[in-house]
Amino acid sequence: MRTRHMGSVILAIAIAVGLGPTMIAGPAGAGEPATTGQAARGPADQGAEMYRGYCAPCHGAKGIGDGPAAAALKTKPTDLTRLTASNKGQFPAQRVAMVLEFGVVVPAHGSTDMPTWGSTFRVMGDEASVRQRVTALTRYLESIQAK
Repeated sequence: MRTRHMGSVILAIAIAVGLGPTMIAGPAGAGEPATTGQAARGPADQGAEMYRGYCAPCHGAKGIGDGPAAAALKTKPTDLTRLTASNKGQFPAQRVAMVLEFGVVVPAHGSTDMPTWGSTFRVMGDEASVRQRVTALTRYLESIQAK
């Protein structure tokens, strides 16, 4: 029940800040088979596009937790540019992928209110496409780490 409530809250926030279609449908082409133009883009480009559609409303365009929906959340979104710094200089790719797909599993790392994208990605395609989307987002997050 709580997940359904949070989904409603996030959807209401997204609509309020003008992000409704992006949050509902995801980034352009996310649920469609790759076209020639999409296939030519690398995983970093795909990850950046998905980030803008799925993550930026809360985590902000630069990943520092200052997205337009952040003020309405009970817990401030994580600064995604500090994941490597918070992990002794190693980007926690496996943990990031798990959080993207299944949500936050360690209460000390914040609320479990973050939407999990695995179920959304499964509606858009098979398990291989879920892995591809999670991997692209994970690689993008690794690319925005503070130096």
